[in-house]
Amino acid sequence: MKRLFSTIILACLAIGVKAQNADSLRAKILQCFNESRFVEVIDYSKQALQLYEQVDDKYNVAGCYNTIAGAYMRMGQYDEAIRNYTICTEIMDEIGGTMASVNKRYVINNIASIYFDMEEYDQSEEMYWKCIEMLGDPGTDTTTNLDLATYYQNLSGVRLMQLGLMAADDPQHDKTQAEAVDFAEQALALSQQYGDNQEKLINRHITLSRAYQATGRLDEAHAQLDTALVIAQHEKELYFETAIIMLKGQYAHDRGDDMASEQHFLEAFDIAKENQYNQFYLECMQGAYLATKASHPERAIGYLEECNKMRDSIYNEDQQALIRDYQVRYQMSEKEHALEMQEEKTRQSRLLLSLSLLVVALLLVLVVVLARNAIQRKKQNETLTRLNNTKNQLFTVVSHDIKTPLQAQEKILDLICMHIDEMPIDNLKEYLFTLKSSTKELKVKTVNVIGWVKGMIGDTESHAEPFNLSELAETVTRSLAFEIGQKQLKVTNAIPKDWMGNDDPKTIEMVLQNILSNAVKYSFANGEVRLEAEDGGERYLVKVIDHGKGIEKEKLGKLLKMMTSSAEGTGGELGTGIGLFVSQQMMERNGGTLAIESEEGMGTTVTLSVKK
Repeated sequence: MKRLFSTIILACLAIGVKAQNADSLRAKILQCFNESRFVEVIDYSKQALQLYEQVDDKYNVAGCYNTIAGAYMRMGQYDEAIRNYTICTEIMDEIGGTMASVNKRYVINNIASIYFDMEEYDQSEEMYWKCIEMLGDPGTDTTTNLDLATYYQNLSGVRLMQLGLMAADDPQHDKTQAEAVDFAEQALALSQQYGDNQEKLINRHITLSRAYQATGRLDEAHAQLDTALVIAQHEKELYFETAIIMLKGQYAHDRGDDMASEQHFLEAFDIAKENQYNQFYLECMQGAYLATKASHPERAIGYLEECNKMRDSIYNEDQQALIRDYQVRYQMSEKEHALEMQEEKTRQSRLLLSLSLLVVALLLVLVVVLARNAIQRKKQNETLTRLNNTKNQLFTVVSHDIKTPLQAQEKILDLICMHIDEMPIDNLKEYLFTLKSSTKELKVKTVNVIGWVKGMIGDTESHAEPFNLSELAETVTRSLAFEIGQKQLKVTNAIPKDWMGNDDPKTIEMVLQNILSNAVKYSFANGEVRLEAEDGGERYLVKVIDHGKGIEKEKLGKLLKMMTSSAEGTGGELGTGIGLFVSQQMMERNGGTLAIESEEGMGTTVTLSVKK
C-alpha cells in the first residue's frame, strides 16, 4: 500500500515543471497528501492541471489525473478514482514510449486494487492479467521480475477470495485451490531470487501460508507463517507481527487448539493496543471469544462485552465517515464554485484593460458576460441548495431505514448477554445466525441509502432491469421476519409468481421495504398483512394491505407532501415520519407513483406502480 501511493506522488511530480507556480503547487500537493488532506490535494492538483494544459505538458497532465484518482481512492470514492485513472491511461497511450507504458501498467494495477476492495474479483483479476500481458517476457531484469512477483501474489489473493465464495462441490473449486498455491509459490520464488525487500517477503510468505491453509497443507502453512514472523520480528515490523500472530490464532482455532488460539489473539491485542493499531482490536476480541466460548464461557462473556463496545464504536465511526464523505463532496462543490468565480473575475479584469481601445464593443461584451454569469450563479445556487437539502434529508433517511435492523441486533444481543450462562448452544447459534442475517440486512440497507443520496444529488441514475415481482416481495418480507414474528402476524404474498417487472429493483425494494415496515408497525398482534398486485396496463399496481390502526384523515392529506411527525406503532414502536414522503420522492424520480388509502381504525392500503 505504501508503494502504491508513493507511485502516485512520484508519477505526478518527478518531471520538471514549466509553469511559474508549479513548484509551489507541487510542494503543497505533497504536503497535503502526507497529511491525508485529500480535498486540498484534489484542489491543488486541478490548479496544476490547468497550468500543465496551458503549456501542453501531457506527461504531467497525466500525473495530475493520477494524483487526483489516488486522493479519491483514499477517500473511498471509487467511481471517481476509476474515472480519473482511466483518463490517465488514455493520455499515456497518446504519449507512447516505454516510460508511458510502464506508468500505464502501474495505473492499471491501481484500478485492479480498487475492484478488489469493491469485492468485484473477476474485474480485478482481468486487470492483473492485463498488467502481466503488458509486462511481457521479464528476462533477467530485476525490477520487472519483482513487479511480476507482485502481480502473481495479487492473483493468489483473488483466488483465495473467490475460493471463499465457492461451495466445496463447485466444479472450479479444486482448480481455484491449486492456482492460489501456484501463484503464491511463484511470487515468493521470484522475490527470493531477485532480492525483494523484507516487507514484500513477509507479504509473500503470509499469502503462501494462507494458500496452503486453504488447501489443507497445514504443516506447510505453519512453516510459512513462522518464517514470516521471524522476518517481521527481526525487522521490527510490529504491524506485520500483529497480523501474523492473529493468523496463528485463527489457525489454532481451526485445528481445535482453543487455548493456544486465545493466547495468540491476546498477544496480538497487546501489541495492537500498545501501537494503536485500532483496526485489529475488534478482530482480536472476536477471536478470543470464539476460542473460549465452549471451554471458558465466563471469560468468553467478557470478550463478548468488549466486542459489543468496540462494535458500537466502529458503527459510530462508520456513520461519521458517511457524514464526512458527504461533507467532502459539499466542500469540493464550494471550492469549485469559488474557483469558477475567481476565473470569471480574471476574465473581467482582462476585458477592462482594453476599455480605452474599444469602449462600445467592450460594453456589449460586458453585457453578454454579466448575463452569462447571472445564469451560472443561478444554476450554481440551485445546485448548492439541492445539496444542502439532501444533506438534511440524509440524517433522517439513515435514521429511518437503518434503525430497524439495529433495534433487532440490540434485542438479540441483550438476550444473549442476559442468558448466555444458561442458554443452550442451539439457541445461541440460532441467535447468532439471526444476528448475522440482520447485519447483512443492515449492509444492504446502508448501500441502498447511499444509492438514494447519490441519486438525490444527481450522481447516479436509475437502471431498469428485469426482476421477479413476487420473489422481490418475498425478499422484503424475510428482511422483516423478526418484527413480524414478534407480533405473530400473518403476511400473505398473493402476487402472481410469474409477473416480471422491468424497473430499478433497488428503488422498488427500498420503497416496498418502507411500506411493509409501516404495515407491520401499525398492525395489531395476530393480525394479517397482504401483498397483492393487479394489471394496470403498462405497469403493475402492487398493494400492501393491513387491517391496523389506520391514519387520521387530516394527517393522510399531508403524508406524501411533507415530513410529518410519526405516530407510535401498535407495539409502541417509534418512527421518524419520513418513510412514505421519501418513498414518494424515490418513486417520482423512477417515473412511478405511490398512493395511500386509509381509514382510522380500519387499516391502510398503499399502492405503488412498477413498470412491466
